[in-house]
Amino acid sequence: MPRRQLDHALPILDRGQDIPRHEDPALTAFLQRHIDEVLSKDPTPPPCHHCGSHQVVLRYRGRPPNGIPYFNCRHCGKGFNRRTGTALQSFLRCDKLEAFLPLLSQQRSIANASERLGVSHRMLARWVRAFRRWLLRLDPSGEWEAKVKLGMRPELPALKCPRCGNHEHFFRMGFVDGRHQGKRMFQCKACRRCVSEPDEHFRMRIASRAGATEK
Repeated sequence: MPRRQLDHALPILDRGQDIPRHEDPALTAFLQRHIDEVLSKDPTPPPCHHCGSHQVVLRYRGRPPNGIPYFNCRHCGKGFNRRTGTALQSFLRCDKLEAFLPLLSQQRSIANASERLGVSHRMLARWVRAFRRWLLRLDPSGEWEAKVKLGMRPELPALKCPRCGNHEHFFRMGFVDGRHQGKRMFQCKACRRCVSEPDEHFRMRIASRAGATEK
């Protein structure tokens, strides 16, 4: 499965700072294409969502406000519409969809994004899980799902506390130079000693960020 590319140097919370969080427009466009298909008012019956049969008939053309057609399968007897089995099946806040999609590929916290959208943390976390599951159904390789960064925490670099030898449990702290572009600081959970990220990791992170900027 593809690995999610996250930058641990980005603060988990903005704390009032205007820190840029970059969108992946390719993921937004990919999802938008599939959302347009799901919300289509085309009455032509698609294959059955439940059994894959093509023995599907139109039951009704749709009801206000969305007007999405509803279908019945003559093979398995089940009904469905194009939203069935997608992330939009229980997405009741379509007025938030346009603002939500660009946030999916941005490395920011659920708390930060929920404040921007004006929805609860729990609801937003549920949306993210639903879209991740849908992306894996659309693309089982996981390439598109790995582009989702909203609510994801990056792995820590290889660290070792010089005081107690701990190499697993650390808190994310500030930065050596006080700016989020600099070297990241970490605090040992065992003895509270602060250490900075390894030089080689810092160089790789800066090079990776420069490459992403060029693209």
